[in-house]
Amino acid sequence: MSIAPLTFTGVSTYSSDFQSILNRAVQIAQIPVTALQNRDSNLVQEKTLLASLGSAAGDLSSSLAALGTAAANKSLAATSSDSTVVTVSNTGATNPTSYTIDSVTSIAAAAAERSLTGYADSSATPVSSTGTVDLVVGSAHHVLSLANNNLVSLRDQINGLGAGVTASILTTGNGNYLSLAANDAGATTLKLVDDPAGAATNLLTSTNQGTDAVFSLNGITVTQKNNTVNSVIPGLTFTLQKESTTAVKLNLASSSGQLSSALSSFVGSYNALQSQLRAQVGAGAGLLSGDTAVSGLQNVLRQISSYSGGSGSIKSLTDLGVTFDTAGKASFDPNALNSLSGSQLNNAFSFLGSATAGFGGLSQSLSQFSDPIGGLIKIEQDGIDSTDKHIQSQITTLTDRINAKQTVLSQQLALADTLAAQLESQQKSVTASLQGLNLVLYGKSTTQ
Repeated sequence: MSIAPLTFTGVSTYSSDFQSILNRAVQIAQIPVTALQNRDSNLVQEKTLLASLGSAAGDLSSSLAALGTAAANKSLAATSSDSTVVTVSNTGATNPTSYTIDSVTSIAAAAAERSLTGYADSSATPVSSTGTVDLVVGSAHHVLSLANNNLVSLRDQINGLGAGVTASILTTGNGNYLSLAANDAGATTLKLVDDPAGAATNLLTSTNQGTDAVFSLNGITVTQKNNTVNSVIPGLTFTLQKESTTAVKLNLASSSGQLSSALSSFVGSYNALQSQLRAQVGAGAGLLSGDTAVSGLQNVLRQISSYSGGSGSIKSLTDLGVTFDTAGKASFDPNALNSLSGSQLNNAFSFLGSATAGFGGLSQSLSQFSDPIGGLIKIEQDGIDSTDKHIQSQITTLTDRINAKQTVLSQQLALADTLAAQLESQQKSVTASLQGLNLVLYGKSTTQ
């Protein structure tokens, strides 16, 4: 924010000089304000750089934790021998094993029925013979007294119950039909009984009362309400896709491919953070040169790149195909990982540890910087915000003072300009008098 000098409108021949004096005074007064503005601009840039640094550190922390988690779970991948029948995913299993889905007898489906007859007018044609119906959903009964004995009223009252069914009206050339559909899959009773205390006539079809999922797992028949099964096998979730009499194998086995993906992600995150840190050191260092967050994160990267441990055949990242060039940039060769034997892969898991221990545990060193609530970078950003507010307050105070002084100086210069104009006018009068006197005394003008 710069301060524009007031425009000085004078009447003397010195008015332009007075304007120059005013401009120069404002420029000089503006110098400390400009210095504060430049400092504040640098602070804003520093905060932005720190935010980017924190984000990169957070990404690396997450990739290290994910790498540790994959190692702790022995990088188990779940596969199905026929994904058109059953799909499967590992949701926490820690040991390799296999299971057999011997058959899928039925797939879970939601109950859905419609009214037996169509009604000529959804808003006028009576639905119930008595105005009272009983909605039966499973073992629950909901007796409704229809305020308006028509499809619209019935639909709205059913939908307002929260009974686990949704009612709608189907409009066809043969009339308007009530459609009821259960919100959840599984076999259930779905009826709409007219005159429940008397004739008890079901107004709905009884063709689709829903079905449960029924399948055989390792020779055990299992029945449940939905097709996603997550409570039968610990750490394993599978979904039934269709009925089948052919056995499907579900396997949990360590996968170098899953570990390879995690290592690739780690290398990408590492290089992203390392690139930002390099921009803040050396001859061309940025605004964060010498910042404690930069030096602290550099130390963590050195710990990561030089990490060694384990008692087996895998003792360093190099053994897993991760190498670092002279500039500190990491690269990953998946062929080195894919060539590991089963025992070497187990050693790799031991080397990588978990999300809280071993190599993966280094994620916690990074989270000390990147934590969005109490991390070191957040604390430094809060300090910048405090300094920024103080500087803004100083700028406002100085600006107000300059504006006030400028107003006073402008008034003083205006007074001086008025006096100068008066003197110029007096000078002209004196000059004219002298010229007249010369003409009388000498018969000539001094201007000739």
